[in-house]
Amino acid sequence: MSTRDYNAQVKTGSSAHRPVNRASLRGWIAGGAVSFGLALGCGGQEALGVGALSVVSAGVINDPSNKTLRFDLLEFGLGRFCVEMRRRGAPIKLSDHDPVLGRFFADTCNTQVIDQTDRQSVVLRYSGRGYGWTNVTERLGFASTGLVEYAVDFQRHNESMYIYFRPRSVGGASFQTLLIESAAAQLGMGLTGIDAEAIGKDIITRQLGRGFTVIRHSERGEAEFCPGLVPPGQRPFRPFEVRNSDKSTLDNDRTEVHVGQQDFIGGLFVPDSDGRLFLNLALDGAPFVDVFVVPELDGQTLTRAYVTQSGGARLPRAPLLEAQLLKGQPLQLRIDVPPGNYFLVFDHSANMGRSTPVLGEQAAKIDYLVQVGER
Repeated sequence: MSTRDYNAQVKTGSSAHRPVNRASLRGWIAGGAVSFGLALGCGGQEALGVGALSVVSAGVINDPSNKTLRFDLLEFGLGRFCVEMRRRGAPIKLSDHDPVLGRFFADTCNTQVIDQTDRQSVVLRYSGRGYGWTNVTERLGFASTGLVEYAVDFQRHNESMYIYFRPRSVGGASFQTLLIESAAAQLGMGLTGIDAEAIGKDIITRQLGRGFTVIRHSERGEAEFCPGLVPPGQRPFRPFEVRNSDKSTLDNDRTEVHVGQQDFIGGLFVPDSDGRLFLNLALDGAPFVDVFVVPELDGQTLTRAYVTQSGGARLPRAPLLEAQLLKGQPLQLRIDVPPGNYFLVFDHSANMGRSTPVLGEQAAKIDYLVQVGER
């Protein structure tokens, strides 16, 4: 493992981590539902129809009357729609600029294309599990299923393509609590009669109605997925600015991991036998945090345990990469791996790695950039 020869020109964005108000269970569930559209990972060139788009002018794409062509371009890439959704863990946030405080992992996903003269849309059916953290519940593990129908639209802006999933209808959504880590919260909910599952179902149904935006902004088909409808020309917040890089960016975000907690970033796909993962990491808040890269199977084992059991999950076997990230000391790592899917794991507990955090210690606030490229 080497921390040298990092070829991408990378500039860190604002290092100030905004405080997050997590005073209620209701507030967290709302934030989680807002970010559910992010479960769709970067699909690559085929998934976003790069080949088809290269022969169609911006004027044709942006013509509001050309609905059939625009819908055909979307349908071109739907074969990988659910593959990407199952591959990645959707980050859960209270707002676009807040750090990640949980993930949702889809176990099943199905899409149906409705291609009628007066109704062109995509119906998404999903089920999965996830986790999050609040100062009321500590870790909250949950399962959810639902159905959403999206009308789809395209807009070109300069060299970028904005693909809008506008909600047409939101069907039944279920929310099942699998774990409430705080014993005090469990007692309080029983005494007050709060029904976390009913609150979750109500808010998920409403927040899924925000829709989401896919922004394709490179010739290689790299994409960003954003909750809500992002106006053409605007971009979501990212902690790192990547310029002049010959690598594909898999993830670029900010997460917050409290004492005794962990975070699992899935969907790190290496397509070629000569592939290499590149990590750029920075830590604020806590003095240290442990970092691991594990194969997909081990990542899935860890997340299944994490959403149902108190305490940090334990590695089933030795990781492919292990490192310690220190506050104020940015870390650049690279690891050669065979083709496949991988998880990046941040651990702020005593269950993995060398670090032993102290109860009451600040949360680990981590900026991370994950890229894939050639060796």
